[in-house]
Amino acid sequence: MALSCLKGQLRSDVSFSVGAILDQTGKDVVTNGGSGKMVTQGAGDMVQSALFQAGVSLMNRRDPRIIESEAKWGIRDPRQIQASDYYVTGSINSLDFIPGGGFDMQIAGVGPNYSQTRIMVGLDLSLTDTRSSKVVGNVSLQKQIAAQDYGLSAGRFAGRTLLNIQIGKGEREATNFALRQMLNLATFELLSQVVPPAVFESCRAQIPPEFGQLNLTRSSVALHKYKKNQQQNSTASSSVVQESVSSQTDSSNEKNKLTNSPSKDTKPPKQKESEVIQNPEAEPEMSKQDLMKYISKKQRQPSSNEKNEEKDTQEEAAKEQEDEKTTTLWEVNPDVVENYWSSTQRD
Repeated sequence: MALSCLKGQLRSDVSFSVGAILDQTGKDVVTNGGSGKMVTQGAGDMVQSALFQAGVSLMNRRDPRIIESEAKWGIRDPRQIQASDYYVTGSINSLDFIPGGGFDMQIAGVGPNYSQTRIMVGLDLSLTDTRSSKVVGNVSLQKQIAAQDYGLSAGRFAGRTLLNIQIGKGEREATNFALRQMLNLATFELLSQVVPPAVFESCRAQIPPEFGQLNLTRSSVALHKYKKNQQQNSTASSSVVQESVSSQTDSSNEKNKLTNSPSKDTKPPKQKESEVIQNPEAEPEMSKQDLMKYISKKQRQPSSNEKNEEKDTQEEAAKEQEDEKTTTLWEVNPDVVENYWSSTQRD
């Protein structure tokens, strides 16, 4: 029960009391045995039971005649009576009958019948501050009470006698029991309006669905805002955690980079002397083929045939030089050459 869940979560130094919760419907029931009211006249006692079930500090103001009598008789000091901080008042102010419907079908005198009616009940409760007469909480509830009747009828002639049989059943939710559920729910709503949403959030989920729902009330709006703020705080905290984790990973990566890369103060490793000392007159590097040719030219010894060929080439070069010398002489004195080759002077 949601009211029992609130026990121990409310302040014990704050006292409550219940005032008049009257029947303002104006509906009476007249029967053969007499007349009466259609709704209960003990709504105040129901609210007082609900407050006691919630575990609040409760003052009984339902029947003050005993306290007044003892104070008048002088056997009780009125100053010892504890004052209440809040009190509950209200009324049951609506009881409406909604037209229903039904059907009755018979074939050859046999057939079913069904009918349905609805009752609308409404009440209003207020929580008032005793010192200032300020209303600090208010709730308005409505509930539909359904009633239905269904049966079966049959009629037959037995000779000259007509036999008519009717079997039926009626169902209707108890009006006063429905009012008790409404008053318990209204009391829970009044207490929820004067406590933080974190106190009644878990208790509100324990309300049975058949008792009703509290929508667009003061406590439901406060609870919606509370849950929304919680979601925003959770998302903000998760984002902060993610940022801290990412910053930690970035810092660890930077540390790894710093450990892997040498600092500016560290000196490079010492090189070999062969790498440090360089020959300024060194020839450019040769390829592998050039290097092989170079090595073959240096290490190869000339053969005898090659020596003879070299001599022949030298002799031919000497002859060519002599021929060039003779031709150059003729070129110097062209008259001698022309006279030498003429046919008249050759004999």
